[in-house]
Amino acid sequence: MHKRTKKWWAAVIGAITLVCAGAGLWHTVRSQPLSTLAGPVQRSSKLGPTIDRLVGNTHFKGMIIAIRQGKVAVVRHYGEADTTLHEPNSADALFPIASMEKTMTATLIAQLIREGKLNYNTRLSKFYPAVPGSSGITIRELLNHTSGLFMDEIAPDQELTSDAAAINYTVHNVTNTKDKQFSYTNANFVLLAGIVDQITGQTFYQALKQRVLDPLKMAHTFDAQHIPHGSVVAQGYQFTDKDYVPEVLDPKLVSSLLGTGSIYMSITDMATFQLALSDGRLLTRPQFVELTQRPSPDSSYSGGFFIGDNNNRVVVGMYDDFPNSFKTYFQADQRNTAGVLIFANESTGMNIQDLGEQIMGVL
Repeated sequence: MHKRTKKWWAAVIGAITLVCAGAGLWHTVRSQPLSTLAGPVQRSSKLGPTIDRLVGNTHFKGMIIAIRQGKVAVVRHYGEADTTLHEPNSADALFPIASMEKTMTATLIAQLIREGKLNYNTRLSKFYPAVPGSSGITIRELLNHTSGLFMDEIAPDQELTSDAAAINYTVHNVTNTKDKQFSYTNANFVLLAGIVDQITGQTFYQALKQRVLDPLKMAHTFDAQHIPHGSVVAQGYQFTDKDYVPEVLDPKLVSSLLGTGSIYMSITDMATFQLALSDGRLLTRPQFVELTQRPSPDSSYSGGFFIGDNNNRVVVGMYDDFPNSFKTYFQADQRNTAGVLIFANESTGMNIQDLGEQIMGVL
């Protein structure tokens, strides 16, 4: 298989720096009844149609949530989750969330730091001494992608069926460039997920369920290999002369992305998580700020988020070899007075960041 590295992060940084300094729709547009959502909801009658106009004549299929004043204001549906089963995209449909999972991994690490199980200066060698140069790599550097580690996003030869297998795959394939400049690589967060496993004595998903999912009553979040039968699972599509041409996500790749792209969840569960992360339910305000603070004036990534000049936090997720289907996007200010969350299962020819910025502009 050819190798692809995550080059898109440079464009993300550029977009963040710049921004922070109806008719013709072939797909179905519907509004989710707000009473079905977990947590507080703020009603908005004009925002939904405005978002529909912004989606316009794109080939976007998926879900969009807008946040105002710390509450879900609008949920919009576009197109189908599964054309074979004629299942529409819905608030409970499960999407692979790609790099948005990194924010959840970072949260678990911050909770363990709060409990005194490690700190931001703890060395990787305490947990994974076999990783090249691990004695010179800190937890903070893993969280900020400044560890010097590098690993291509390539699928293993066979599906990895345990946390240990995914971690071992990373440990045996990661290299150390010794360059401490920002360099985005999934390996950093696979190793962080492995640290969660070691400290808690649980699998990553078990720890996530106990510490995040159950307390927040998030009932539509699952490890990719343990999705309950009967769940509505979004399939990946692309536009090639017509909509809904399959772009099938490789399960072998997903199985290797522990803590960084192996979770399927609903958009409403993700909204619940992102709101809880910054409002004190998962971390105290000082802990949240410490996790997501800009590491330096010339660096813009911390704890799973790109951080804008105005401290807006941004996540862009995708799978490198599948660029036309699944994408995830989140942006919000530090207090969630305005925010947008996007899950796509068809995204051919569109820039999900641009769409997110346009929606932020009307909040």
